[in-house]
Amino acid sequence: MRKAADRLYVTQPTLTRAMQNLEDEMGMKLLVRSNHGVSLTTTGESLYYYAQSVINQLSEIEALKLKDKEFEQNKLALSVGNIILEDEIMLNFYENLQTRHANISIYETSIEKVLVHVAKLESEIGIIAVNTEQYPALNKILEIKGLEAHEIASSPLYVHVGGKSPLYGMDCIEPRELLRHTYVHLPYDYFSNINELITLGEIRVMDFKHTIVINNYHAIVNMIKRTDAFIFGGKWQIDELEKGHIDSLLLNNCNVEKKLMWIKRKKEILSIQAREFLDIIKENYAD
Repeated sequence: MRKAADRLYVTQPTLTRAMQNLEDEMGMKLLVRSNHGVSLTTTGESLYYYAQSVINQLSEIEALKLKDKEFEQNKLALSVGNIILEDEIMLNFYENLQTRHANISIYETSIEKVLVHVAKLESEIGIIAVNTEQYPALNKILEIKGLEAHEIASSPLYVHVGGKSPLYGMDCIEPRELLRHTYVHLPYDYFSNINELITLGEIRVMDFKHTIVINNYHAIVNMIKRTDAFIFGGKWQIDELEKGHIDSLLLNNCNVEKKLMWIKRKKEILSIQAREFLDIIKENYAD
């Protein structure tokens, strides 16, 4: 409390009274005080995130006052999970910017961390690809974290392989034919653990004995190009991977589909930049 008071240029008793008044207005405790310091209650944490959202919207309103676009700054923070975006996506977004000043942050990570980033205001929106087995769990987590998801497109499951793979050039493949090849995927999280139990035709994902875990999309693509390894994906990655001579094979006898979705916090008004980015995503990927 003392450090917070110093940063706010008020005395500690003044800040303490202000917090007590806020708790009285909310009708519940917002802070937990102990010998180790002060932490937020669950309600306090929710209020903090909502307040951050309000501040972001006020910044958008302030930006409207600027008549000269030369001095306006475009800001966009987004997280991407389990998908390799086309290069043209960012190029199109860049070309549509109405100002020289841009602050664009893209986090390529797991689905679970995308949800955390959006919930904690580290990213305004998230783009994720989930399969139909992961979808029920996703809906539960969205509800808990106060998020909402919107479907962009759906796709059958594809297998992506490079020119070094004996599978290269095939149109489709049976799941059991993949067992002798190396399966590459992102680090384990809650959603990838669900994948372990998925049945693909006569096999399960957990039956793959040769697996490599890589936490970087660029490194994954390079691994696919130079070895017989493969990754699973959807139709929206086909064109981009083809530029790197990576082929896409339809997986036969598989009831699992993939969904491309975008995520945001409930009741939040998206910035102009986020809406423009989503328009480009939909233009390139939407069914």
